[in-house]
Amino acid sequence: MKIVVMGTGGVGGYFGARLSKAGNDVGFIARGAHLKAIKEKGLKVLSELGEININSLIASDNPSDFEIPEIILFCVKTYDMEVSTNLIKPIVGSGTVVIPLLNGISHFEIMKNILGEDKVIGGIASISALIEEPGVIRHNSTMQMLKFAEFDKTITSRIKNFQNTCNKAGINNSIPENIEIDLWQKFILICTLAGANCLTRLPLGLCRKNSATLNLMKEIATEVITIAHAENVPLPSNQLEIIMDQLYKLPDGMKASTLPALENGEKLEISALHGTILKFGEKNNIDTPMNRAVFAALSPHENGKYS
Repeated sequence: MKIVVMGTGGVGGYFGARLSKAGNDVGFIARGAHLKAIKEKGLKVLSELGEININSLIASDNPSDFEIPEIILFCVKTYDMEVSTNLIKPIVGSGTVVIPLLNGISHFEIMKNILGEDKVIGGIASISALIEEPGVIRHNSTMQMLKFAEFDKTITSRIKNFQNTCNKAGINNSIPENIEIDLWQKFILICTLAGANCLTRLPLGLCRKNSATLNLMKEIATEVITIAHAENVPLPSNQLEIIMDQLYKLPDGMKASTLPALENGEKLEISALHGTILKFGEKNNIDTPMNRAVFAALSPHENGKYS
């Protein structure tokens, strides 16, 4: 299968490397020192599931350098989403499907408006992976999962074909019955995890051990669930329990990607996370004080330490 990875960071680098190792024709879009290292030395993934080295690959910072693919894994940060979506337009052909693997919930409509309603499907990545150094991806723990589905709930041939490709590459995956539910459940989880991580500057395990921080997580999650209900998302009645159970099953050292970004003085995705909750709250006349507090605390850091 011909695949292009737009954004070869932790998520795109890991899944792209696995797909490439399985024999797929994968092109990698990256930039800066990371791109230079990939071109010179290839792409390396360090993982408990085994090291992956991709030495023969095509990498560029220009999407137009690639042929039109069947799949584009869209793995940029949400603050680069709109610019990056316009950049890939030249390689989105009649048979191309774009799978966004971003944090947040509001990027889908923007991408559909730019690329076309039928070009973008629902996508979710569950993984803890980061660029350890240029050309090297560090995959933390054994968790690695992709979820993808059509928004109209049909099981199309393009969905089944990509699932078969993922299966052959050893990528855990599923096709949810209603991707909207899964997208909101991931959104609740990441808002809760990122909020606790960034306010405390601590990994999940230490956040869980402190009763006050644990209550904070419950309150953040409850606010997002309330917003989802107002947006007519058919979440289960025990959604809070589901989210807290998921948080307890994650590794003690788990950090949302927002925390390393904050620690490194990089740009933050808080407008796509807690900022989106504030907008939905205003729209539905719902107060979201915990998410507002997280947004206020992180807002001075949103554009990076040195911006």
